[in-house]
Amino acid sequence: MQAVLHAVERVGNKLPHPFILFVILAGVVILASSLLSWLGVTAVNPKTDAEVVVRSLLSDDGIQFMFTSVVSNFVNFPPLGLILVVMFGIGLADKVGLMSTLMKVSVAKAPPSLLTFAVFMAGICGSIASDANYLILIPLAAMVYHSVGRHPVAGAAAAYAAAGAGFDASLFVTVGDALFAGITTEAARLVDPDAYVSPVDNYYFVACSVFVLAAVGTLVIDKVIEPRLQRTLPLGKQVDVQIEHHELSDAERRGLKRVGWVTLAYLGLVFLIVYPEASPLRNDAGGLIPSPFLESLVPLMFGYFVAIGLTYGLATARIGSAQDVPKHMADAARELAPTLVLFFAISQFIAYFKWSELGQFIAIEGSNILQSTGFTGLPLVGAFIVMSAVLNVFMTSGSAQWALMAPVFVPMLMMVDLDPAFVQAMFRIGDSSTNIISPMSPYFSVALVYMQRYKPDMGLGTLIATMLPLAVTFLLAWSAFLMLWLSLGLPIGPGVYMMAS
Repeated sequence: MQAVLHAVERVGNKLPHPFILFVILAGVVILASSLLSWLGVTAVNPKTDAEVVVRSLLSDDGIQFMFTSVVSNFVNFPPLGLILVVMFGIGLADKVGLMSTLMKVSVAKAPPSLLTFAVFMAGICGSIASDANYLILIPLAAMVYHSVGRHPVAGAAAAYAAAGAGFDASLFVTVGDALFAGITTEAARLVDPDAYVSPVDNYYFVACSVFVLAAVGTLVIDKVIEPRLQRTLPLGKQVDVQIEHHELSDAERRGLKRVGWVTLAYLGLVFLIVYPEASPLRNDAGGLIPSPFLESLVPLMFGYFVAIGLTYGLATARIGSAQDVPKHMADAARELAPTLVLFFAISQFIAYFKWSELGQFIAIEGSNILQSTGFTGLPLVGAFIVMSAVLNVFMTSGSAQWALMAPVFVPMLMMVDLDPAFVQAMFRIGDSSTNIISPMSPYFSVALVYMQRYKPDMGLGTLIATMLPLAVTFLLAWSAFLMLWLSLGLPIGPGVYMMAS
């Protein structure tokens, strides 16, 4: 196990920063487009019978494109606006303390028999709070487990697994949904210029996945992980860890009650706007799939989180004046700075890929190989999920990994009639499951430090051995759940199925 850990860490450390990686890949696209154009390589789109000719980025037109489109490539990158708008709203709710209070209450107030299940539900849905999910829930779960006489490392492991391995499942529409949808949309437009993937195109599947993962995780923690820890890592009689019991203040209770009322009022208002057949948010036939309503979910999310953030902030005096609102939003946006820098490189890479027609060429030739070998259907689904999970061990940034994979695999699998939103759903399973066993994850060492508060001699090998059953079980159970979902013919989101047609 130690040898495997060292190998993963060594390979991962040799990878360049994602920004540098995409700069290198943009250079590869420039050279590859020039070579294939010089060779006169072409392909025929099986859907339109149109001939696709690879264009050189080192031609006069290509050089002109690269120099004149730098700003527009970045500004028009679909995930850019989506993630900024969503983060303004969610960031306000997070900065006034609403998210952390909800997590603390949901775990600390859970009955002992449902404690593990509550930790998984809070951790999986807590991805809406981004990094705070790890930093709040892991020590909180360990503390609550310890206070009720259970193994605190098991509590920390449950929280880490929920926050990491269940990251891409949620009952709420998150920043990740908007981010992945934007990248998938841009990749799908390599084949279909009118393609659009909504932030809720995976919602039915990922929302139901929350309960599956929480149930599976509870069984693994209670029946496998905790009994093993009691044997291999028994706690000493003296554990010098102060138990803190979080009691809600009157202001916090008042704030949560008001948030509940505002939520009901907001949902009622949206219902009243959308329900009439003549609603401007319905399509021309009076339906909702597709419709302006689905395309308006990001601003609707923004409005909701601003409303509950303001409500809670005013009730708890975290917002004392109007100036505090843009300040909290700016603080949340400031945390996106590394992502925005990465987006600049990714947007140039994808724009080059699209202009040169290299994306279409690879998609056509790749789909021809898949069809000629008969490697389609469920075997293809399973193989893609496993590939995503393996790559995730070395590149734990979901946005960077998907930005790398989507321009290649989304168009390719669209050529064999897979819906781009379904390809995204497959990726999300692999992208989440192996987060908790990757030394490349920024929270791998964070989880270890929290666990070492109770077992100072705990090492990386013990952490991997503790988390591996959870990672494997999540990967297998989530994949099996997707297969069951497909066999039942259920949509993974509003009007979205496995096959595009």
